[in-house]
Order: sequence, then C-alpha cells, then structure tokens
Amino acid sequence: MRKSLHVIFAALLSAAFFAAAAGAAETVYPVTVDNGNRSVTFESAPRRVVTNGDSNIIELMFALGLEDRLVGYAGFPGSKHQVSPEYREKLAKIPVAQEGYIALETLLGADPDFFLSGYNYGLDIPGSTAGNAVTPEELEKHGVKSYAITESLIRVMDKPPVTLEDTYNDLRNLGVIFNVQDKAEAVIAGMKARVAAVREKLDGVRESPRVFIFRSFGAPNEDVPRSCGGQAMPSALLRLAHAANVFDDVESSWIKVTWEEVVARDPDVILILEYRATPENESKAMLLDHPALQGVKAVRDKKLIYMSVDEVYPGPRAVRGLELIARGLYPAIF
Repeated sequence: MRKSLHVIFAALLSAAFFAAAAGAAETVYPVTVDNGNRSVTFESAPRRVVTNGDSNIIELMFALGLEDRLVGYAGFPGSKHQVSPEYREKLAKIPVAQEGYIALETLLGADPDFFLSGYNYGLDIPGSTAGNAVTPEELEKHGVKSYAITESLIRVMDKPPVTLEDTYNDLRNLGVIFNVQDKAEAVIAGMKARVAAVREKLDGVRESPRVFIFRSFGAPNEDVPRSCGGQAMPSALLRLAHAANVFDDVESSWIKVTWEEVVARDPDVILILEYRATPENESKAMLLDHPALQGVKAVRDKKLIYMSVDEVYPGPRAVRGLELIARGLYPAIF
C-alpha cells in the first residue's frame, strides 16, 4: 500500500510540474510589477542586466536561462563564495563589474537597462544620498530599472518572515519581466516537488530539534557569534525540516548574539553555515573546544552540521539547503 502511495504521489508531482510549465501566460508590454512598496513598469524585456549581491541573486538569472542578458555582476566575487557547480561555466563567461558592492559610476559604465539586487545586497535604501547611493530613484534618473529580491524588502517595509514563497515570488516576477513565465513556473514546480519529497520522508518524525545557527564570528579576532533570527531563510528551512532555530523569536534576519545567550538556549544541534571557507574539521573543532560551550547539549553530543552559507540564501539553491539540513538532522531517514 505504501509503495502505491509513493507511485501516486510521484505521478501527482509530475502532473503538477508539466501543468505549471504548460499553463503560463505571455507577457504583454508595457507591464508593471510590484516590488514591495513600489511598482516598476517595463516597456520591454531588459536586454542588458547587471546583478549585485551574493550568489543567490545571479542564480535567479541562471535558473531562468537568462545568462545571455547578463553584461556584468558584482558582490560575491571578492569573497570565496561561489555559484552552484552547474552554473560555474556560465559564470566564467560573464564580466566581473566590481568585486564587492558596486559603485554607481561603475554600474552605469556597464550601460545596463536593469539592475537585479536587493536592499543591503548592493541596492541602497531609498532616500539615501551618501556616496552616490545606488537607489531605485537614482537609477531611474539614468534610465535603469531595478528589482530588489523579496527577502530584502524587510529592510524597507513590514513583511511576513522569509520563506521559500519569497523566492517563488521573485521567479514569477522575473518571469513576467523577461517574458519567460513558462520557465519560471517550471522552476517553481521543480522546487516545490523537491520540498514535498523532503516533507514526505519526514512525515513520521515527531521530534523537533532546537538548532543554533552559527554563521561566523564578527570582525577578525572578535569572539562574537553571528547567527540568524526568525526572519532569515535558514529559519524557514529548519521549520520545513521539523526543527526550530533557537533564536526564532528574534524578529530580524542576520544577527549577532552572545555565547551566554547560546548557552541559555541550550541547542540540541549546531548548524554551521560556512562563511569564510573554513574547513569542516576546523569549524567543528573550534566550536567543540570553545570554553563557553562545554555545557551545551549539542557540543556534549557532538551534533554539528556543516554546510556552505550559500546553500541557504533566498534563491533557487535554498531547496538544496533544505535537503542538506534534513539529511544532517535525520541521517537514518535520508
């Protein structure tokens, strides 16, 4: 009977995938897209695109097959972060506009008609005038449209906590902007199918591990842990994986905490989000040997999960992040 249910479940997912791909609409220009607290009108599909931010931003373009529109990217090339392996060959063909957050003059020098980024990913908060800020208003003066990924809107308006729906929304909006709605719906359907597969495997799980998300320390030689609050994508992925962030009650995204707070919340598991290319054995040893953590359950039981922070940023790769988290929490199931 259980085998039959698996067959039926797989068939339904396959049908949903193809139905989504086949039923998408064509974009009729001009078209207006809502981007949080503002609307952006496009007379035609952008032809020259610059992205800025972490790898998740440019991967939205790759996932939709829009790499031929990219004339430059910035943000993460100055760090050791990378796009998914399947996109590295494509990335190698695209010019690096600037390492780190792009300056307005450099951005305009690439002659773009569209800037894809996010607030605090390279797009500055509207109203800012410091240092020739890259704001939507300033870009409009130069004929450049911009779009901020949905997750980043928390920095300019009230919004619900981040979930995978934020990424689905970005894919749909970009699908409309570039008239690739069929591709966008197919990508979303594929992501949802993978989430459903994880959820099905976890259907019988009754435990709910409490997890401390350790992203990195602060400045060099600063023993201050950085983590995630309830608004960040890793918290949403933990919820999908039958687990909970011990700092889920903090209404913010990427945060600093103290070791005293970590000890007080006594996590069952520590999720290490590798941020500075520190090898797994070094990262785990650093936490297992940390004097402040010796009484913490996760350290006593040596329950630490290690993965790249890029896997849990809001974007298409976040589904892989969910799969890795679920496998780390419940290895016997996966």
